[in-house]
Amino acid sequence: MFKVMIVDDEPSIREGLKTIINWNEIGFEVVDAAVNGRDAIQKFERWKPDLTIMDIRMPGMSGLEVIEHIREQHQQAHFLILSGHADFEYARKALGFGVDGYLLKPVDEDEMQDELRRVHGSLHREQQDMIIHIPETPLSEKVEQLLVSSSSQHQSATSLQLHWERYQLILIECSHVQGDEKVNFFTQMQKLAEYSNDAYHRIVFRAGPYIGLLTEQAYMQHHELIQLKEHIWSWLHDEPEMYLAASHVVTDLEDLRLIYEEASTLIAQRFWCDDHGVMSTELAVDRATTEPLADVPLAGEWSDRLYYAVDIRNVAAAERVLEELCDISWKAGLSEREVKSLCSHVLSLALSRLPASVPGSGAAVQQCLSLIPELYAVSTTRQMITLVVSRLEKLLQSINHGTHESVMKQMTDFIQRNYSDNLKLELLAEIFNYNSAYLGKMFKTHTGESFNHFLDQVRLEQAKSLLAQGMKVHKVASQVGYANVDYFHSKFKKYTGISPSAYRDQQNDDV
Repeated sequence: MFKVMIVDDEPSIREGLKTIINWNEIGFEVVDAAVNGRDAIQKFERWKPDLTIMDIRMPGMSGLEVIEHIREQHQQAHFLILSGHADFEYARKALGFGVDGYLLKPVDEDEMQDELRRVHGSLHREQQDMIIHIPETPLSEKVEQLLVSSSSQHQSATSLQLHWERYQLILIECSHVQGDEKVNFFTQMQKLAEYSNDAYHRIVFRAGPYIGLLTEQAYMQHHELIQLKEHIWSWLHDEPEMYLAASHVVTDLEDLRLIYEEASTLIAQRFWCDDHGVMSTELAVDRATTEPLADVPLAGEWSDRLYYAVDIRNVAAAERVLEELCDISWKAGLSEREVKSLCSHVLSLALSRLPASVPGSGAAVQQCLSLIPELYAVSTTRQMITLVVSRLEKLLQSINHGTHESVMKQMTDFIQRNYSDNLKLELLAEIFNYNSAYLGKMFKTHTGESFNHFLDQVRLEQAKSLLAQGMKVHKVASQVGYANVDYFHSKFKKYTGISPSAYRDQQNDDV
């Protein structure tokens, strides 16, 4: 069953196409519908449909612009164009983009079905072209013994008698969405072996927990590996998760063990892979050229940043904090387990501060923190970040009560709640995604005070209240955010005209 997505800005067209065609009978399933070009691009990345039925004229991005954008990453994507205008110029451009057909509105049901059957045939032939061959000879077993066997007496690669021009080794991992349990790869290998053809020079073999693919065809570019993965993924009936690691290409058969080790190293770094689930030699080069950090990220520092982002109700800022934390963890050489543990700790520390600033948020915070066990089940950093961000969005929706404050109002409220922290304008500029100099000017225009002067005022007003309660000066200084007592003393005297201790005594005398 091939996947179809419908893209049209007219609701009647979207719903009509879903109902007038017997999709299952033709071999298609409508997985989603998009209302405009931007929506189409986002949903295409989510579903990776085999066929997209595209309205050519839409507000914003035209259908041709959408196709051109998608083609940059998915060259094998298939499209049927719909238009309410018998416009030859549009049709010419569309056919130049390699679309599969051009239909005029209102859509004729019989004509649409004929086009769908023709595209279905093309998709089926493409699948057959991508089928990976397992020879009838025990060659796959020989490859497995050569590359995977732990025996110290390795056979020579020349014994395989593979007279190919080049060799590339690809490892494939199929796993369930939840947990680390692997899908039965024997079943997957059988699926990949269907409709095989000796002309393809591809050998599938068992490579420990992975499916190994030795191929003569070279997949040199990253987008070629993405296309290969998508075709295999489709043949395996859309397994929930699939990851692919590809070695570089060699011409000497004796280098097979070298490229197997290379692919094994890459698949072991699956946690750091891109959104496509593909690890190429580019990833290995990136990590090899990255200057390792001497210091491991400290949970306390990152939890402060994450808390500030959540406190100002800025999910985008929280996502940036998590992305930077993962990037730093990569450079520090942390393992997958260590990164998950660090992120769990950072999230716990950050959210534990929220109930103090948002009364009544305790239950929502606990609900959000219940995701931590799920963090240990995700397969990649992107999945981990997406999971945390989605739960933070729900958390903020539950405590926002639909209010939308301005940036300046958020900043002043933020300072009032967190004055005792080591606040810097540069930190808030990063959280609010502003240039620090520009944000400082905005803040002074809004409040009439510089950021530092406003912060001092908030702190010193709070200090006056604590001193009036009889608290000792050094404790007040620490509690309102001044690490140096002498500095606090000079600030307080400049602000009130008298020393902190004199102010405290004065207030107690008045009582």
